[in-house]
Amino acid sequence: MKKSVVFILGFISGAVVLFAVLLLIAKGMENNPTKIQGLTLFEQPGEVLKSPSYEVLQVVAGGNALANAESGYGLHMGMVVLFLADENSNYYDDQIIKVPQGRCVRQVGTYQYPTKNGYKTVPAVRIVSK
Repeated sequence: MKKSVVFILGFISGAVVLFAVLLLIAKGMENNPTKIQGLTLFEQPGEVLKSPSYEVLQVVAGGNALANAESGYGLHMGMVVLFLADENSNYYDDQIIKVPQGRCVRQVGTYQYPTKNGYKTVPAVRIVSK
């Protein structure tokens, strides 16, 4: 009898702890409505990036793309950014993303991802109207 009571109490306390941990994880995801691990969005849009084009290095989770900014002379060796995908964007490796006339690339957050040497944090951006 005593062993069964201890087992039931242990089972109930384990369920309560599991529920609390899941609640904390869900609370942490509220800051990231896109549910992309490592992405933190700003409350207000950030600065405008000046590069006229970007070359996609790799498409990552959710169709988002890591891209190199043009550093001059047509070379895409500048800052790495994460382009956030939307219903109008289909990114692919080695794609050149040109900023259309009357639009700009604006930072809307940051994205942190693992590399061989630890973690790297880059701006998360969208192409928006000026």
